[in-house]
Amino acid sequence: MGNDLFSLSRLLFCGADVYMMCKFFAAIYPFKTFGRKRYIISIVITLLIFFENAIGSMSLNFITVPLFCYTYALLLFKVSFTNGIAYTIIYFAFVGGKEVLFELVYRFLSNNLPIYIPPWFTAGGIYFLILEYIVGFLFLLYIEKYIKKINIRNNNVFSWYLLIVPILSLAISSSFLYMDFPKPIVLQIFMCGGAVLLYLSNAAIFIILEKYTDMMNKIKYAELYSVKREMENDHFQNILKINDHYRCFMHDVHSYFNSFRLLALNGENQKIVEIIDELKGKIQDEINIVIYSSNPVFNAILSERVSKAKELDVQLSIFIEKNLNLDFISDSDMISMFGNLLDNALEAAAKCEAQKRTVHIKLFMGTNYFLIFRIENSFRVKVKKEGDRLLSTKEDSKHHGLGVGIVTSLAEKYGGSLHLDQRDESFVTTLTISAFIEEQYANFGTQRV
Repeated sequence: MGNDLFSLSRLLFCGADVYMMCKFFAAIYPFKTFGRKRYIISIVITLLIFFENAIGSMSLNFITVPLFCYTYALLLFKVSFTNGIAYTIIYFAFVGGKEVLFELVYRFLSNNLPIYIPPWFTAGGIYFLILEYIVGFLFLLYIEKYIKKINIRNNNVFSWYLLIVPILSLAISSSFLYMDFPKPIVLQIFMCGGAVLLYLSNAAIFIILEKYTDMMNKIKYAELYSVKREMENDHFQNILKINDHYRCFMHDVHSYFNSFRLLALNGENQKIVEIIDELKGKIQDEINIVIYSSNPVFNAILSERVSKAKELDVQLSIFIEKNLNLDFISDSDMISMFGNLLDNALEAAAKCEAQKRTVHIKLFMGTNYFLIFRIENSFRVKVKKEGDRLLSTKEDSKHHGLGVGIVTSLAEKYGGSLHLDQRDESFVTTLTISAFIEEQYANFGTQRV
């Protein structure tokens, strides 16, 4: 049997490789190329891999095919250069592990079956290759359901830790190819079984990571739900307090009118004005609640920080542009983003001298597409830095300083960014998020379909 690498069947197998890689990356990252352009790129990469394979050079194949696939991932998906490298390697660990596994199975069958089995690179070995690709596709479908549940970001360093298991399993299984296939059938079965376990171990990294992500999401949900319930309870208590004040006021209205009547009969108009002014100021002091926004969660966040500012003796000014729509931000993300930034600003300002404790808040639309949340606060303790990363100035820095990282990740989720600027006597925090994200996230307390 001659070599059959340059044939229509091999072209179809190359297309299958590109298709499976497309499904693998599509489960992790969104597409950035659509329509006819996506198909053209896929066809070009398929042809490049096909012609390279037809040369029949293993060393050239080992170098160029991963490079073609890496380029394919960068052209089609919204993936960073570093994460593109990491997940291309992970994908090739799946592909390489599959090929090593079936090579060992081929050796086992060739040694123990009385019939002749054609090599995989010949026309007669096409059926063996079809079985190999079916197994590979089913394996991809199996891990795909776990990959889709993991929120992998382009700045996630954890992607590089994922390489440990695939690279080691590929290195160990590939070493089997350079060993003499043992003659005892027990050792042959043992070697093939080991290759199977190594191949399946690649799925374990995504299954374990998905379980871990699910567990952390449940913990975060429970914490945020507790925070939200506390905020709702505080808001409810404020409403009850207002109702009590108005009830008392209405109870005394009759007495006030009788007093006004007697004073008016006696010509004491100035006294009436003084009583009304005093009564108005008393009501305003007792009922100090402001509607900053039509969004109840954001309103509760600001109301709570206004109270906190009074406790810390911080002068707080708030400007909220009228008719802002914040409904595209989930409740949990709103609490994390705005709450963390406001708490940081108030805590920094509280460390200043009494007359210099200031926090200025602005929320407005920078353009028709971007929402800008700007905080300028006074500070006394200089911010610690490690490269471009801010460090916590608190004593227990190990368990603090995570807020900025959380806000940065959420800003990226909404297609925006977080900018921190340290000036002479003030610290400026600017959070920019897109008001028109591609995928609208469900509100807090609901599930995505």
